[in-house]
Amino acid sequence: MSDTHDSNPDSTRVKLTNFQRLQTAVPEALAMLAALQLEVFSLLADDMLTSAEVAAQLDVQEARVARLLYALAAVGLLEQCDGRFGNSQEAARFLVKGRPTYLGDVHEFLRQLWAADLRTAESICSGNPAALHDFSSATDEELRQMLKAMHPNTLSAADELLRRYEFGKYESVIDVGGGSGGLIASLCNALPDLQGTLFDLPRAASLARSILAETPGGDRVGIEEGDILVAPPLGIHDAAVLRALVQVLAPEDAAQAIANSAACLRPGGAIYILGSGILDDSRLAPRTAVFMNLTFMNLYPGGASYTEAEHAGWLAAAGCGNVRRVTLANGSGIILAEKNR
Repeated sequence: MSDTHDSNPDSTRVKLTNFQRLQTAVPEALAMLAALQLEVFSLLADDMLTSAEVAAQLDVQEARVARLLYALAAVGLLEQCDGRFGNSQEAARFLVKGRPTYLGDVHEFLRQLWAADLRTAESICSGNPAALHDFSSATDEELRQMLKAMHPNTLSAADELLRRYEFGKYESVIDVGGGSGGLIASLCNALPDLQGTLFDLPRAASLARSILAETPGGDRVGIEEGDILVAPPLGIHDAAVLRALVQVLAPEDAAQAIANSAACLRPGGAIYILGSGILDDSRLAPRTAVFMNLTFMNLYPGGASYTEAEHAGWLAAAGCGNVRRVTLANGSGIILAEKNR
């Protein structure tokens, strides 16, 4: 009898289900990325087109772009009928450039994240982020492009806050580390009486001015330069928002950022922590935070996804309580706490 015979009668029933599913998921995501880079969805904004018509407008070979169009139809981002292609309802709403709900500019941000994810093994072996995201060494133009790439996410975050919480009760809100300022601008645009402040490092704050000028509500946003790891913002506010900030910091810096943000709140004021790096205490869910934990390792020396309990501990140390958390449909989360009176 062969020594290699498997004596486990159930071994032949094991399937490569997860392995094959993960293999196919990557090309699907990259097909979407290519379509965003080529602005295919914007091209199909008003009419269904043949692959030849799409190729002509993009000045590319029809045979090549046709492969992409069929792939997009297969994953439900396009519809195909009698050789003509058009946007699905989802693509028409969110991926057509110029529409208020457009999210397609995030493609450069996605490209950077996915390129970083390819280097996870390297980051583990070296002990350092293999795709270091270093804002300090970026040129002004590179930093401006980073801010613009993340701008759509700031707008959608503001929509989520307005939908879930009563921001109309606040007179003053500060957006800490707010990048492009899209979040606080959107809050100001929706709430005419709100006083909004963008707080960020001097260079980022300066570059955000041109983006704010093009963003509805941006003309009502005050800009304060500073480092949240060094000192609290000036003045007192009703609420502070920290979006995608805690997750890029080492634990001790995350605690300091939360403490300094809480210091500028009135008693009873609210602090909102938003991000894709908020984990269950089990560290197994939500899946977005689990896998962003790997991405952060590739990008930042100390960034990580942190558990709900870790956030609660930092908030308690900062004098905040009544901590609540929600997990959004995309796997990102919001933690809300109130400064003790």
